[in-house]
Amino acid sequence: YLVSVCGVKCLKRIMQSDLERIKSIPGKCILERELSASSISNVYLGILNDVKAVIRVDLLVASRLAIDRQHEVNLLMDISHLDLAPKVLYSDIAAGILVWKYISGTQSLFTGKKFKANDLYQLGSCLYSLHSHPIPKNSIDIFSNSMSLYQSLLVDSSEKILFKKALNLYNELLQDATNKVLSHNDLHPGNLLWNKKCYFLDWEYSGVNHPCFDIASLVKSLKLNKSQIKELSNGYKSRSNLFQIDTLNQWIDFIEYLEEIWKISVAKVS
Repeated sequence: YLVSVCGVKCLKRIMQSDLERIKSIPGKCILERELSASSISNVYLGILNDVKAVIRVDLLVASRLAIDRQHEVNLLMDISHLDLAPKVLYSDIAAGILVWKYISGTQSLFTGKKFKANDLYQLGSCLYSLHSHPIPKNSIDIFSNSMSLYQSLLVDSSEKILFKKALNLYNELLQDATNKVLSHNDLHPGNLLWNKKCYFLDWEYSGVNHPCFDIASLVKSLKLNKSQIKELSNGYKSRSNLFQIDTLNQWIDFIEYLEEIWKISVAKVS
């Protein structure tokens, strides 16, 4: 193996522990710069065996959350033909390392309310491709597992009230008899990349869920208005009831509950 970095300034942004951990990656691995850092993992731009790559190194807290890295890798391999996600180049689940091929593109398209003609149509089309893909036979219900973990962590009275509100609303929303689909479960501008089409990034929470969870996540995070939601639905090519404003607003309420629950849970396991 060979590990390299891009100079002193870059080295300051790269955790020394991560440099040690990636020594286990076969071949030549170069860390160029940090892309993001969170309480769950550190993500770097780099090169693996002359291929431009993104390298994610998990922190200890990742193993304490209801995240199954092998499931993530298996799912990415299963949907690789859809061309919706980066290609996995290397994974070491035990070491908490995942490397995928870098995809050039822009995220600025999804950071404001102004969209070019057909952008939201294409986004809806890409989401439909994911939701219409058969759920893999060995797929794990990461979402339900996460909800169970959150429930065990939220022990204070106010936290229990918050979780109960969220769970009751979620169960109510599931009563519409809509079949669950293969969902990304974490769609927001930071996980959307545009290069002639849309790519979805960060699949750690992906698994079966109600289709409105992904749809409402996009409506909420992109701040879509009524006409933009219509354009998204046109690309999705499916039942209009999934795009009813009143229904999506209820899902957005649930997502806001879930965001608060997630923050509390991560803080506790950290």
